[in-house]
Amino acid sequence: MKRKLTARVLVMPLLIAFLILLPLVCAAVIGEHRYELHHPAYLQHFWLQLWGEETTDGDENNIATLAEQKGRVNVLVLGKDRAAGLTDVMMIASLDTKEHTLQLLQIPRDTYASYTTAEYKKINGAYAKLGGAGVAAFLRENMGVAVDHYVCIDLDVLGEMVDMMGGVRMNVPADMNYDDPAQDLHIHLKAGDQILDGKTAQMFVRFRSGYALADVGRMDAQKLFLSALAKQAKENLNAVQTVNLVCSCFGKIKTDMGLDDCISCAKALRQVELSNMHMATLPGASARTGGNSGAWYYILNRNATAQMLEQTAGGCTDSFDPNEKFTDRSRRAFDSIYRAAADSCKTKDYTAEGTLGGEIDIRRVS
Repeated sequence: MKRKLTARVLVMPLLIAFLILLPLVCAAVIGEHRYELHHPAYLQHFWLQLWGEETTDGDENNIATLAEQKGRVNVLVLGKDRAAGLTDVMMIASLDTKEHTLQLLQIPRDTYASYTTAEYKKINGAYAKLGGAGVAAFLRENMGVAVDHYVCIDLDVLGEMVDMMGGVRMNVPADMNYDDPAQDLHIHLKAGDQILDGKTAQMFVRFRSGYALADVGRMDAQKLFLSALAKQAKENLNAVQTVNLVCSCFGKIKTDMGLDDCISCAKALRQVELSNMHMATLPGASARTGGNSGAWYYILNRNATAQMLEQTAGGCTDSFDPNEKFTDRSRRAFDSIYRAAADSCKTKDYTAEGTLGGEIDIRRVS
């Protein structure tokens, strides 16, 4: 005997389904409502995935909205030291989504930059003074290169990302030992091939003692870490895992990018082969404020830096530093480096593939 479909029979399954879905829907809406205001298509994208009408797995051609319009996106990446509030990591990441290439241009933390009237003019203090958007605007105006967005990452978040990826395998080039009780900073790493977890990865990135080339040596070590991180991501993260990683960390970073652009850029980065991931330090040299004494600064070489920005990030040599913010004419040692011939200060361009293959030599003080 067939059971008659009454209103009660129909309503009960719908009510149960509603009660099951309600917490999920509420959590999603609460978590994502602020993105809908700036990105109207985002909520629609969420609903399509909820009902199974859209998937991200294997969708490798979903390039960032901004990148799709421009072909190249330049993002200022800042790594902040939580103790002092200084940005010990600063680079311009230039992503070309048509050629599937990435260029990381490292800006030394001690770079002289007249972003303030205060005596301290090292560029690692610019974020505390100007904020992320302000630093991006300063570089855009004075380096003659488009800086479309900024991302500021606390090194604790970097550690969380490494843990979510299952660690990063890399060859630590030498023993690293450093203690600074004032910052509660204790670094103790043994040389050799190993898997760094979030905590030890932070140690490696923050270590700065004993490099023969001082901060330039530290940035070369960062090149090694970034290469290992990229290799780990390509080998162990699929498209869905990449989205999950970005979503997990998005609320813990400071950026002017929307979540959808962050996700799409991350997916575009997965298409960049290690041989097409380039890393270089902006060319220059170090000098002291008082000749043989005083504070050390890194001085950009005008000609070599302008050429590098034009060749790798869509800059223009004629637009570089029109107001001479990267030199101090009253300091002869600074100005001589700034105005020297480009060939005297050129730096090497490395690929992630070459770096992992042993091309980079991180010299230490004996």
